[in-house]
Amino acid sequence: MEARLPRVFTIPSDEPFLDVLARAILAGFPGDCRTSPAPFELASCRILLPTRRAARELERIFHQLSGKTGLLLPRITPIGDVDEELFEPSGSIGLSADLSLPKAISPIGRDLLLLELIGSWANSNLQSSLATEILASPQQALTLARSMAELVDGLEIEEIDPAQIAELYGLDSSRHREAIVGFLALARDQLPAMLGKLGVMSPAARQSLLLRHEAARLSAAPPAYPVIAAGSTGSIPATRELLKSISLLPRGAVILPGLDHFMDEASWAAVGAQHPQFALKQLLAHLNIARNQVAVIPDKARMQRSWLCGEIMRPTDTTPEWSEVVHSNRAELAAALDTVELVEAANVHLEAKAIALILRKALETPQQSASLVTPDRDLARRVKQELHGYGIEIDDSAGEPLIRFDGAAVLGLLIDSALGNFTGDRVIALLKQRLCGFGMPLEQARRAANVLELAAFRSGMPPPEIGTLAEALHAAQESIAADSHVHPVLQAVTENDWRLARAFTAQVEACLLQLPRFRLLDLASHLDALVCCCEQICGQDFWSGESGNTLRTLIDSLRAESGHMEKCGFEQAVAVIRHYLAVTPFRRNAKANARLSILGLLEARLTRPAIMVLGGLNEGRWPALPDSGPWLNRPMREKLAMQQPEHRIGQMAHDLAQALGCEQVFLVWSRRVGDAPAIPSRWILRLQMLMKAAGLNNRLGPVSEWNSLAAKLREPLIVSPCKKPRPRPQTAARPKRLSVTRIETLIRDPFAIYAQDILGLRPLDGLSAKPGLALRGTIIHRAIGEFLARFPTSLPTGVLEYLVERGRAHLSPYLSNSGVAVFWSAQFERIAEWLIGEEHKQRRDVKHVFAEIGGKIEFEIAGDLFTLTCRADRIDVLANGAARIVDYKTGRVPTAKQVTTGLAPQLTLQAAMLEKGAFAKLGTLQTQEIAYVKLGIGDPAGQVIIPDLKRPVMECARQHVAGLIGLLQKYAGSQQPYLPRTIIETEDEVRDFDHFSRFREWALTGDGS
Repeated sequence: MEARLPRVFTIPSDEPFLDVLARAILAGFPGDCRTSPAPFELASCRILLPTRRAARELERIFHQLSGKTGLLLPRITPIGDVDEELFEPSGSIGLSADLSLPKAISPIGRDLLLLELIGSWANSNLQSSLATEILASPQQALTLARSMAELVDGLEIEEIDPAQIAELYGLDSSRHREAIVGFLALARDQLPAMLGKLGVMSPAARQSLLLRHEAARLSAAPPAYPVIAAGSTGSIPATRELLKSISLLPRGAVILPGLDHFMDEASWAAVGAQHPQFALKQLLAHLNIARNQVAVIPDKARMQRSWLCGEIMRPTDTTPEWSEVVHSNRAELAAALDTVELVEAANVHLEAKAIALILRKALETPQQSASLVTPDRDLARRVKQELHGYGIEIDDSAGEPLIRFDGAAVLGLLIDSALGNFTGDRVIALLKQRLCGFGMPLEQARRAANVLELAAFRSGMPPPEIGTLAEALHAAQESIAADSHVHPVLQAVTENDWRLARAFTAQVEACLLQLPRFRLLDLASHLDALVCCCEQICGQDFWSGESGNTLRTLIDSLRAESGHMEKCGFEQAVAVIRHYLAVTPFRRNAKANARLSILGLLEARLTRPAIMVLGGLNEGRWPALPDSGPWLNRPMREKLAMQQPEHRIGQMAHDLAQALGCEQVFLVWSRRVGDAPAIPSRWILRLQMLMKAAGLNNRLGPVSEWNSLAAKLREPLIVSPCKKPRPRPQTAARPKRLSVTRIETLIRDPFAIYAQDILGLRPLDGLSAKPGLALRGTIIHRAIGEFLARFPTSLPTGVLEYLVERGRAHLSPYLSNSGVAVFWSAQFERIAEWLIGEEHKQRRDVKHVFAEIGGKIEFEIAGDLFTLTCRADRIDVLANGAARIVDYKTGRVPTAKQVTTGLAPQLTLQAAMLEKGAFAKLGTLQTQEIAYVKLGIGDPAGQVIIPDLKRPVMECARQHVAGLIGLLQKYAGSQQPYLPRTIIETEDEVRDFDHFSRFREWALTGDGS
């Protein structure tokens, strides 16, 4: 009996695949296409498609072609592909009754099983550095589990026995590689054994068995009804076997997507893994059929784009033929490009804007559909955001990570906070999340959380830990009540606000302290504890919102599969839970515009919108760079007869070729991706080269109107450069009282005086900021001030111990910070030892030391009294009746020139005030000397600096007072502006109110006047 020839067809990429398929079936395909099938005959037809989306679309097309009348549809089933579940366990394409396969383990279950195996391996191989890393980082273990799951999938999809991994030992003798291959024994031996013990199978292995069984069933008992496999490239070995069986059925047919009939034989022979025809070439070889034996549907198909794609993708070995192709086919090239537009954007931001404009324009034509196809999820999110700005919601097949929404976001924040020991910005993010009330009405909870943040987390102190929040809040309230210089926002906190904050803090601690963070439990127990905590935090709002059902399904799945892991620590449990919150997609139920969609490459297969936008066409994004993975290098893959990673490039090339067949196509890419320059995809470069050779330079892309329109959206109608602010408040609003330290601010940065002393603005401390140099200086000043006040005239024995004790007392509230405990304490002891030694020298000519002494003096300025105040670190009354003024510095010490010229007038103004009796305890004294004591971490720990003023101190002091009076008289007039940054030491110096003065903006305009 003569062997049956496989029945194989193709639909060119120029034609709408599913539409042509539906019309052919309604015309009688796979029969003679002269007699339409009867209604019940059509219903018996079986159609296999690559994806569920394609199946749904074909159903829609059948309904449309039927005139929206009643129609018994064929049985349409997704055959699946690498990323698709192939069949239901019941066997959706008629499995015979004698087939009894174990159930497939869920992806979550397999991940947990691998995680358990990896943990056991690590505990048994403590001598390995890899084991050490795994045990130290639960996230590392999870990453390895996911990576190993992908390896297992790859082996099983290509039907390679994992036992062959043992053959790789002799391939690379390096100890590191041997350790890795030894680790792979988990996939080779232990995972299959565990699956067998549990009575389940790996999903990919079960898929292949189902496909092969169905292929054998069809061959053994050909059905009487038509069976059509359409749109698959046969990239999976088991799929190829099924396609072969279907092609040999009496009423079977295989329809390939976009088989290239134009390619010459030399090029066909040169087709490699990166070529879009590679999978089809492999399939035809498996079917034992030549290209010319594959019929084209429809008979008179359009094939201009198919020809163009063939030339773009021509194998490198035959590219010398391009010159002849361009010379003799210029008109065909122009016609093929008639509705193809290249859009080159300056960056990804403008790329997203251009794509959004194209999609928005599509809506202006009734019934017109448009899709963005891209493998770049960042670009897809940007486009969604741009369309949202136009009030357009778009269907996104990939959805968004569940962790960004509602209760899942609360659970993610709770995990992050717990891993951070409930300190700092993580816990504040949790407390202020919009659903978090901790048993209080949400409005009251927000007010209480704000008070807790300001008082306990923005105090300049180390952030309080869970269990000490109430204590930290109480201490902060007492400190604030006793501090006259407290930040204005804290001065506005009412007693009712404090009461709410105390009640809120008690609820927070009671809730969060119950988490089993230091216990070994099974995953389900950890999960239940987290969920219980979230329900106390949010109430039933935890399950509300559009994402509630998705969250509940995920939690139920994790709970159901938790038995695959033994007891684990909290960190490992939450690493697993957070991972699935991040990778589980959530798709909104809100009605998106049905005519617009964002699709990944898999979802876009066989779809045919009127407008196809192919975005992210940069090398490295589309196509992605080949990656062989962490486990098997190229020689290992070759030894196992596995496909090299380049075959994915071929799949992406085929997706591009199919999409190029749409009615109108936009090819979009960016010149920059992130902060780095980028180049177009290799296929764009090839297309540009062909266009340039054909003289079609005017269509190369940069002149696209979409690119210019996107850029214009960012251009303001009127460009008004920001000018340096020149605030001129009314005379009555100008300050009538300043300290000597603020006088330097008035000289160097008057705008800061305007912001703080006129507008009443003060910068808040950073959120749980680490103790900084300013705090260290304050602590040292307080300790030294108390020491000097305790011993104003003489230094008895034991003074060093007293000074060290005072330093420790002031450091004690900050000792929970390791830097303070380890470094600051030791530094202060060295400073104290130096100070005492220096003090014995300085006290020889000193009659009395006055420390931390306040003073004030008044001037008449423009008819009003102005008060100049100070708090001097130290004034020594010398034996000769003169005075010495000393300032302790832990930071920058002004130069002699800055002091002399009046840019740093703190001590000279204090000298002038002392001469005029500003310090009640001292009377009127002449200052003989001013000095700075620089304290630091060097050797020695301190230095006495006496600035060389070139003239007597009092002469400088009197001159500086006169200058100050003149300056104050200028600012007493309403026309004198408070300019920012008038005399700044360095341009990159950061000032507290730079953001308020918009310094970076007016500085860029050159407005330094």
